[in-house]
Amino acid sequence: MSVTGYAILGFAMMLILTVVLVSGKFTPSIPMIGIPMIFALIMRPGIKDLSDWVTTGLKGQVSNAAMFTFAIIFFGVMMDAGVFDRIVSKMMLGAKTVTAVCILTVLATIVGHSDGSGATTYLIVIPPFLMIYKKLNMRPLVLMCLVSLTAGVMNCLPWGGPCGRLAAGFEVSATDILFTQLPGLIIGLVCCILIALYYAKQEKKRGAGLEKGIKPSELFSEADKTEEEKALLRPRLFGFNVFLIVAVVVAMFVSGLPTYFCFMAAAVIALIVNYPGAKMQNERLKTYAPTVLTMVSVLFASGIFTGILNNSPMKDAMVQTVSNLLAGGAAAHLNTLMGFLWGPLSAMGLNHEACAYTIVPLLQSVAADYVTPLQAAASYLMTFVPQVFVNPGTAAMYIGLGLAGLEFKDHWKFSFKWAMLICTLSFAGSILLGAVPF
Repeated sequence: MSVTGYAILGFAMMLILTVVLVSGKFTPSIPMIGIPMIFALIMRPGIKDLSDWVTTGLKGQVSNAAMFTFAIIFFGVMMDAGVFDRIVSKMMLGAKTVTAVCILTVLATIVGHSDGSGATTYLIVIPPFLMIYKKLNMRPLVLMCLVSLTAGVMNCLPWGGPCGRLAAGFEVSATDILFTQLPGLIIGLVCCILIALYYAKQEKKRGAGLEKGIKPSELFSEADKTEEEKALLRPRLFGFNVFLIVAVVVAMFVSGLPTYFCFMAAAVIALIVNYPGAKMQNERLKTYAPTVLTMVSVLFASGIFTGILNNSPMKDAMVQTVSNLLAGGAAAHLNTLMGFLWGPLSAMGLNHEACAYTIVPLLQSVAADYVTPLQAAASYLMTFVPQVFVNPGTAAMYIGLGLAGLEFKDHWKFSFKWAMLICTLSFAGSILLGAVPF
C-alpha cells in the first residue's frame, strides 16, 4: 500500500471513530476496539506486527487504569465518609451564586492543572464541584466543559508535555516558547472565564441556584442522607481524611512518585482507617466496582486504538502526507494557514508527538524567512493543544467523564465548538498583538 493510502486510512479511521462515538449508539469501548481492528485488517499486517501494535498501546494505558481504579476507591471512601460534604459546604460560603461557582470552577482548574496532568486535574476538581453543581441544580456537562477547556489552555505551560516536546523538537527553551505564546495563553484563559459567565447565565435561566429559604451551609446536611449513608459517615476522622487528601496531592506534585502509586497507597490507608474489617471493605469495593469496570474498559479500548494508529504505518504516512501538501504552499503565510488548521487537524487525530518533532519544525524551516522557531512553536501550541480534552483519543478525558457520569458524545457536542473558538481567538489575537506574524 502507498504512503497516501496509509494516510487516507488513518484520517478515515479517526473521522469514522469520532462520528460513531458522537452518535452515542455504542458504548465507547466497542467502536474504539472494533473500528481500529477493521482498519488494521485492511492493512494486512502479520500476526507479530498486529500483536506488537496492540501490546504497545495497552502498555501505555496500564498506569492510567491503575490510577483510575484506586483514585475511584480513594475518592469514593472520602465521599462516603462525608469529607467532601464538609469541605464543599465551606466552599459554598464563598460561592453562594451560580456565577461564583462557574468562575470558581475555572480558577480551581487553573490551580489543579499546575502539574500539567489532565488526569490529576479531573481527579482533584470534578468530585467536590460535582456535589455543588448537583445541589444547585446545575448540569454536570457545564462542569466537564469548563474543566476540559481550562485544562486544555493550561496544558500549554512549559511543564506540560506538549510544550516540552516542541522545545525538544526545535532545541529551544520551553520558557521562551511560553513568553512568545503568552498573549494567546491569556486570551485563552479570558475566553474560559467568559464561557463560564455565559453558562452561569444559561444555568440561571434553567432555574439553577439556591432554593428560597435555603442557606449555603444547609446544602450538605445529614438530614438529606439515608440511614445507610449516615452509617458510613466518619465525622471524627474528618481531620485525618483531610490530611490524607492533602498528602496525596502534595505527593503527586513534589515526590516524583507515580500518580497511580500515590492513589494505591492512599486508597489502602483510607479503607483501613475508615472502614476496618474485610466485610465493610468488600462492601465498599463492590459499590465502586461498576464505575471502575466501565472506565477501565474504555481506557484499555483507547489503548487498542492509539496502539494501532501510532505504531502502524498510518501515523508516519499521515505525517508525511500533511508535510508534503503544506510544504508547497505560500511560504510567507504558511504559519498563518496552519495556525487556523491545527485545531481541526488535532480533532481529526493527527498525532501530537509526530507534529512536535517533525511537522512543525519542517514547516518552520520552509518558512524560515518569515517565522522564527519560537513563533512557529507558539502558533502550534495555542491552536493544537486547547481542545485536547475534547478529543476521543485522550485517555485522561475519560477519567473526567467517568467521575462526572457523562458520555463522550454529550461532552463533545457540548464543548467542541468552544474549544475551536478558543483556538481561533487565541491565534487571531496573537497575530493582532504582533506576537506571531501574519
